[in-house]
Amino acid sequence: MRLKRAITSGILMICLPLLIITTVLRWEINDIRLYKNGFEKYSISEVTGIDAKQLDDIAQHLIDYFNLRIDTVQYTVVLKDRQIDLFSERGIMHFEDVRNLFQLDYRVQILSFSLVIICVLVLLLGFRERWIVVLKSLFWGSIITVSFMAFLALLAVIGFERLFVLFHTVSFSNQYWILDPSEDYIIMLLPEGFFFDAALLCFGVVILVSLIIGIASFTAMRMRSNEKLA
Repeated sequence: MRLKRAITSGILMICLPLLIITTVLRWEINDIRLYKNGFEKYSISEVTGIDAKQLDDIAQHLIDYFNLRIDTVQYTVVLKDRQIDLFSERGIMHFEDVRNLFQLDYRVQILSFSLVIICVLVLLLGFRERWIVVLKSLFWGSIITVSFMAFLALLAVIGFERLFVLFHTVSFSNQYWILDPSEDYIIMLLPEGFFFDAALLCFGVVILVSLIIGIASFTAMRMRSNEKLA
């Protein structure tokens, strides 16, 4: 019985960080304001010559592509009265890999959410000290999440470029992500600074959500302990 409880509690502690991280990533992927703010901050209209209206359309186009609403990431823009295809063949291949990675994030989110619900129900219905076990699992799961995100945030601040390259090397089985910043519009539209800002935002939101869960679960445990002592 103790072994089953420990395994269930362990799964919950592991799935909680996965659920929080994948949920925040999904929010970022689909938040058009993130793209618009990046375009404005890094003066993308001046860098590319693409007007703000077309940039907004590109942002929505990317979101639609990542969510399988359209089949191709290729987009035609008007520059100096000429229509041009925005992305190179190499860029299109990389975007396909990115879309697959985002779809994996969605699947992990759904799976981790399902496992969290199952583990909570099992702990509540199958063991003594029901809520205490759940609260402890949530508390330690939040501690794991905060620690991991704080570590990644520190690495990003110290050397984001290395972390960025390492992420691409691990995540992709090809080198389509190595593009020419002077020619490829992917790099012009989404410079490294954009991803640095997005990463820090992700780390910050994940840490905030984890702290809320951790503080809430710790407070609830203290309240239950005080009730028993009263």
